[in-house]
Amino acid sequence: MSTHYLALDIGSTTVVAIVIDLDTNAVVGAASAANSSEVTSAANKRISRSEWDLDAMTELAIDNAAALVARTNARPAAIGITGQQQGLQLLDAALNAVGPYFSWQDQRAQESLPGQQHTYLDAMAQRGGSAATDGEMPAFANTGCPLVAGHAAPHLFWLQANNQLPSGVSGTAAPEFVVSRLVGKRPVVDPTDALGWGVYDVTKQAWADELIADLGLDQSLFPELVESCTMAGPLTPAMAQKLGVPVGLPVAVASGDHQCSFAGTVADYANTVAVNVGTGGQAALHIEAPLPRGSLELRPYIQRGYLLAGVGAVGGRTFRTLRDFFGDAIYALADVQPDSEALYERLVSLAADVPAGAEGVRADPLFSGSRSRPRAKAAFRELTATTLTAGHLTRALLEGMAVELADSYREAIRLGIGARSKLVGAGNGIKLNPVLRAALEAEFAMPLHMGSHGEEAAVGAALCAAVADGAFGSIAEASAAFASG
Repeated sequence: MSTHYLALDIGSTTVVAIVIDLDTNAVVGAASAANSSEVTSAANKRISRSEWDLDAMTELAIDNAAALVARTNARPAAIGITGQQQGLQLLDAALNAVGPYFSWQDQRAQESLPGQQHTYLDAMAQRGGSAATDGEMPAFANTGCPLVAGHAAPHLFWLQANNQLPSGVSGTAAPEFVVSRLVGKRPVVDPTDALGWGVYDVTKQAWADELIADLGLDQSLFPELVESCTMAGPLTPAMAQKLGVPVGLPVAVASGDHQCSFAGTVADYANTVAVNVGTGGQAALHIEAPLPRGSLELRPYIQRGYLLAGVGAVGGRTFRTLRDFFGDAIYALADVQPDSEALYERLVSLAADVPAGAEGVRADPLFSGSRSRPRAKAAFRELTATTLTAGHLTRALLEGMAVELADSYREAIRLGIGARSKLVGAGNGIKLNPVLRAALEAEFAMPLHMGSHGEEAAVGAALCAAVADGAFGSIAEASAAFASG
């Protein structure tokens, strides 16, 4: 019996495929490809919309996985899927895509209604009995998170309000769409991804039916809820041929990339705080039962329990904003377009030459606000004539990011969660940045251990497939065996 498991991670920046081997607790191979399926027009980009061709994204992910299977000669026992947890794709009765995919970065629900002063999110909050207080984002009861423009329900609300929601359609997100294409069945969703719709009741572990009705949305728009680590169905013959694997290979239900990253990184759930910095960033702790979440999010975990997580404030896009500023300045002043990756490396190098504490320079890194402070703005403070340098600004920004992530952990402790003794990091934003790693260790007051394997979210998805296939009794057991290295 094969001990190989294949996983696909449908990310915003790249699509990734990996093969893991349970016998050796190793990643047999990994492959990635730039996600080139965006179709947002220049005009729509200027108003913060984000539209994609999900069929093209799926083809890209399958081609990337097929190349990996051919290169490694792997014969996987099952396939797992993960990816961006928020977004919306409409499907007709024949499962054809209707219109573009609205990604989690699409902000159309933040636009004002025609002729009115309030936004679509404001209208949703009013209908659903929620309101923002003290500058915070509105939040519906028991949904585990604030009301966010990138969630699927706000996309549906916007479409309906603008008479762009056809009859007879249903909705799905990117990972579930890929699973649907692999098995030829209507998409289903597990609790980890259901949260990204914005109308999932984390205490009842069901759709918030009354809330959905109050928002004027039809229940038929929402996919069927199923348990994590179960099989969605067998691979179709056409997809098996494309992937170069046997017909009928089982495909697991998709799970969220944040939860999968935790599963692929953390061996000891009870004693670990996990920090992940990719395009976004999160600091998360596993808990067994729901509790008041404060300014954090309460995200259903795979199979059982929850992640109490600080999300959305800082991440790789925070550092990218500073990089782009320097890149634009160089181009404007010297008519030279610097290499983006080389500029990242140079800024980190310059920051490393600046002492910890950035000689008093402080940064508030909230260029796009945060879940708890959506109107917050970024700022650099305590600058002098000698500290207004690229190195000082970069170090201050990275240290400010570490503060934001550690504040999530400190908030969790204030809510009654016991302190953790282990700090585990994941994501290229941490792996490739020694200055950020050092700043995280200082803020969390713990040594930072990087996950044993790369592409942690994909590893977690592969472990979900292994659990669904019966190789492990639970995802916690799978993490303890594989994430420990």
